Amino acid sequence: MEDYLEVIDELIQQRGYATTPDISKYLNVSPPSVTKMVKKLDENHCLIYEKYRGLRLTEGSIKIAQNIREKHRLFAEFLGTIG
Repeated sequence: MEDYLEVIDELIQQRGYATTPDISKYLNVSPPSVTKMVKKLDENHCLIYEKYRGLRLTEGSIKIAQNIREKHRLFAEFLGTIG
């Protein structure tokens, strides 16, 4: 779930929107898998899904995605210092 939030946020920042095919390609997973997760995220009020218009994250999900990205950045930085 974290990966999806992070990727959706990144795509929105890059393009202004995120679509199921974009997420599928970015994560290298099947489109049906993305659709299933998007529905789950929508049910949990993590995003706003507008068919044929793309996805938008809720304010809370944007903060979560940013925290995830920062956590990944710090982890990569840590790995760089030890190895």
